[in-house]
Amino acid sequence: MSGKRKLVYVAFGAILVLVVQTLSNTGIASAQPAAASPTIKYVLTVDYPLGGKEAYLGWVKSVAADLSSPPEVQRITSYDNYYGASPHRFIELEFADMAAATRYFDSDSMRRIMGEWQDYGVNTDVHVLVQRSDYTR
Repeated sequence: MSGKRKLVYVAFGAILVLVVQTLSNTGIASAQPAAASPTIKYVLTVDYPLGGKEAYLGWVKSVAADLSSPPEVQRITSYDNYYGASPHRFIELEFADMAAATRYFDSDSMRRIMGEWQDYGVNTDVHVLVQRSDYTR
């Protein structure tokens, strides 16, 4: 086989691979329909300061309406660690997409609340997650 012919086959193969990858990334070649945009979940963790659990819970009650009323947040849920271990509390905030999450956290009220959060909790952390479809039920 001539070198020119090999080059044509290699180029054709590379183009075919790019087309297949592009189609699979856009969901066109997938058997499952692609979601318009993946759900974004923020998981915040916090420990109560020594002897400060009641103060933290009182503060949460005072800001709960501000946290849950903006239209950008689809769901907000909190959990205490069953065993009382660190982290003591997990807070889930769910958004339709990253743009909604950005608008939510960029608001003046959320900036104020996030600033206060550091005053009532210790060892705070934020995790940003994107929903995947590999485990569905």
